[in-house]
Amino acid sequence: MAVIHEHYRPTTDDYPPGVYRVVGTPDPAALLRVTDADGRRASTGHLERVPRGDLEDCFEPATDPDAGIDPVRGVRNALQGLYWQVRKFL
Repeated sequence: MAVIHEHYRPTTDDYPPGVYRVVGTPDPAALLRVTDADGRRASTGHLERVPRGDLEDCFEPATDPDAGIDPVRGVRNALQGLYWQVRKFL
């Protein structure tokens, strides 16, 4: 049984690739795609309604793509912020 905020990845071609977050239960479960096929965070708004049988047969548990610290992303965000601070005066 799926629980809200768990993450799953499809194991078959029946569903678009990526990581999905459970946003609704019980049957069918509502899964929101939160990453693209390469694992990059994406706000697609793509929602799949997945019957319990498909969830067990076509998906596997996945890690939360928002968990942990990504130092590269932090530096990139800081540099973009600095750029826009300078840009507003030019």
